[in-house]
Amino acid sequence: MDRVRIAIAHRGAGLSPVFAAIEGGFFRAEGIEPEMVQVHGHPRALAALQAGEVEFTNSVGAELILANLRHGGDAVVIASAISRSAQQVSARPGITSLAQLRGARWGVTARGDADECAIVMAFERWGWDPARDAEMVVVGSDGARLDLLLDARRVDAAIMHAPEPFQAARRGWTLVEDLARLDVAAQNSCAATTRRMLDGKPDLVLRYVRAFCAGVHRFRTDPEFGIGVLRRYGSETDAAILRDTWVLFARLMGGMMYPSLEGMRGAADLLHRVGAAPRLARAEEFVAMEPVAALERERFFDRLLGAEAMA
Repeated sequence: MDRVRIAIAHRGAGLSPVFAAIEGGFFRAEGIEPEMVQVHGHPRALAALQAGEVEFTNSVGAELILANLRHGGDAVVIASAISRSAQQVSARPGITSLAQLRGARWGVTARGDADECAIVMAFERWGWDPARDAEMVVVGSDGARLDLLLDARRVDAAIMHAPEPFQAARRGWTLVEDLARLDVAAQNSCAATTRRMLDGKPDLVLRYVRAFCAGVHRFRTDPEFGIGVLRRYGSETDAAILRDTWVLFARLMGGMMYPSLEGMRGAADLLHRVGAAPRLARAEEFVAMEPVAALERERFFDRLLGAEAMA
């Protein structure tokens, strides 16, 4: 068995592909013994990846681009669980519609992060001007994310990641918009490694991606398994929130699981325009298509989706 270390940035549903691959035994079936390494947030997970402290992580496109540009890293997306806009917008008590948020205070943990990019992307689709129609309030990361964002004294609205919108509703906040309805290409939950790892151990990377894709498929097609994964590996125990979280993620997962070049281009453009990235980066710098392409050549997805039996 090959032991691999996987940086775990949080216990939210975005990490469900990794948890599903562990719980379903897909890593072990590929001769991989996974070790979860707990870190706090995607930037630290990517820093651990670039430092060689872990071999893999689950990330989002904007954070991976930022980590590479700021620290000269070589992280790459090798498979995608979700390649469309997937966040939600929750508003403080008293605000019940999206229209009321024009000119409101939007909470972010840091300027130029993936959440601010999501806000800018959404504003453009709504015909709003981020510079004129929003006040960005940095709440920081010194504490529980929801506690910081759901401070109605400072924040009117915030970007949520499941199960957060349902947890926020339990505190009286209103889910006013689902950004998935915008149907915008965005590299969300994805497997990542480094080009060093890809070049040095391509077979191990391929086996990792095979297990990752199998985990995604099992999670999205088996409700009992998927909800069980969320319950076991997350911190939420409310059955209704777990069910709603699974439905939200399962409807967004799927496809051939190639990294989204379009989503990475959009993230690179947004990061540059908000001033977080010093240059407009090429999306191709941050993705590696070969692992998923190799799975397609070996007819892995035919078998996974049951099409092989029809041949």
